[in-house]
Amino acid sequence: MLPLQRKQALLHYISEHGAATMKELSDHFGVSEMTIRRDLNMLEKEKHVTRSHGGVVFRDVLGGEEEPDLAAKQASNQDVKDRLAAYASERFVRDGDVLILENGTTVSRMAELLEGYDQLTLLTNGMETLSRFRPLVSERNTIICCGGILRDVSGTFVGPVAEEFFERYHADTLFLSALGYVVEDGFTDPNLLDTQVKKAMIRSAKKVVMLLDSSKIGRRFFSTVAHLGDIDVFITDQGISAEDKKYIEDSGIEVHII
Repeated sequence: MLPLQRKQALLHYISEHGAATMKELSDHFGVSEMTIRRDLNMLEKEKHVTRSHGGVVFRDVLGGEEEPDLAAKQASNQDVKDRLAAYASERFVRDGDVLILENGTTVSRMAELLEGYDQLTLLTNGMETLSRFRPLVSERNTIICCGGILRDVSGTFVGPVAEEFFERYHADTLFLSALGYVVEDGFTDPNLLDTQVKKAMIRSAKKVVMLLDSSKIGRRFFSTVAHLGDIDVFITDQGISAEDKKYIEDSGIEVHII
């Protein structure tokens, strides 16, 4: 493989996986780590990737809308998010469940609403979810948080370590959210690293419950988290149009309007 071909192949591999270690790339492409390091230095200068200790992270390439910071997301549609979180907690959680809660500002609200349940095991990659569930941790309930690279803007752990964490477990229910939904692209988020972890969560769960306030319908971000066929339940508010509701129901998804 010519150096230019290898560099293009490297970029494609990193963009597909979100992040990679130096050894992983060396083994995959059959060249020395020194050669990989030189290629990555070039890719970093071109602002395609960011080097990290022992590896590399694909840089955020935003298509569509930009990612709001955590404070802005938390302040948006608080009443609706509270209602969706309360409904999901009451309707789709049972004693003894193994749950995955990601760190979206709707889903993370669920963590503090689980006080009435016993023997829950909660898996997460989010600092906000971890903080909200922490007062409930005892002999009755357990929380397990993955490691990985911390994205400050979202408060989430991402990268191969986080993805591998969720591949190890089998959850009863995943509670998921996204920043946008359009028919053509499904549920989307701005950051590839976050979506890769969410996809690993989906593969680990028997049931996937999507919580999405209706203001996000019609918005599109860079990377697809899931398509309708990847979820089982869709919880939203009364702002959803009759047309969107019918399309989602016709796709075999259980729709709950709160």
